Amino acid sequence: MRQALIFGITGYAGSALARHLVQQGWGVRGIGRSESAASDLESLGVEVEIADVGEPEELESLGRPDDHVFYLVGSISGHPDWTERVGLDGVVNAEAALADTGIASFVLVQTLAVYGRGSDETITEDTPTQPNSQLGRISLRAEQHLRDALRKREFPARFVRAGTIYGPGRRTVDALRNKRLRMLGGGENLSSRIHVDDLATVLAAVAERGRSGEVYLAVDDQPISMAAYFDYLADLAHVPAPGSTPKWLARAMIAGFGLTSKLTKGHAPLGHNLYMLVTGNYACSSRKIRSELEVELTYPTYVEGVESLLADEDEDA
Repeated sequence: MRQALIFGITGYAGSALARHLVQQGWGVRGIGRSESAASDLESLGVEVEIADVGEPEELESLGRPDDHVFYLVGSISGHPDWTERVGLDGVVNAEAALADTGIASFVLVQTLAVYGRGSDETITEDTPTQPNSQLGRISLRAEQHLRDALRKREFPARFVRAGTIYGPGRRTVDALRNKRLRMLGGGENLSSRIHVDDLATVLAAVAERGRSGEVYLAVDDQPISMAAYFDYLADLAHVPAPGSTPKWLARAMIAGFGLTSKLTKGHAPLGHNLYMLVTGNYACSSRKIRSELEVELTYPTYVEGVESLLADEDEDA
């Protein structure tokens, strides 16, 4: 039986990956921070331990020979210290704990922040990185640490940069309905998305068929502008399309939230990392996961994905 160890197993993407792997007959265990999410997963036969990736001693004795390891711990909107703790320190601690255990693969899952403002051309795995945020810079430092480990001791690291993750449970339609969702600027920038179920499929393929040291973009086949995506979702859901906050006002809000966050060491509802991600131009190619990993997406475009979101909402009503 294939075995998975998931860091961040109680998070949105981590729990979806755990469920997917269980359905595929894997043995699954992992560490997370949510007691309630852990209980839900344990009912499926998943082993969950509550632990902090920032504490090296809490990661001791986790790895087993031939484990496929997935690291899905990160923070886009947290305090900068926390973003570094989970996005870099946790990766370093996980690699140290697993270095001599004989794992089969280590899949690091991150965002598109390493591409900074993005590109006017289609982004591929060969596109140069140019981070313009703390999140992007930390992501590259974490990758470099694992590349060093791969070079020095053949640590089997491979890298996934995921587009905007969406799917059931994100409550996007509720946010539209309650007018809590706003675009930053006019929404003309292109974004690449991935349904959370398809992300799980990609991650399993990277673990089993990917190559150490390689980057894989986890995106669907059709980039779309932010405005067009939310207009389509709002139209099908029969709710108003989101309004827009001017970028200059958003930047002023970020400055205010940033000061409060520094004083309280707390979460900022809108920070520089998130601003850069949602205003960047990320039209990415899915060619590599299609050709090299032979991945078949259940939701190859936002059209099928949005239809599934509304179907799930109807079932929950």
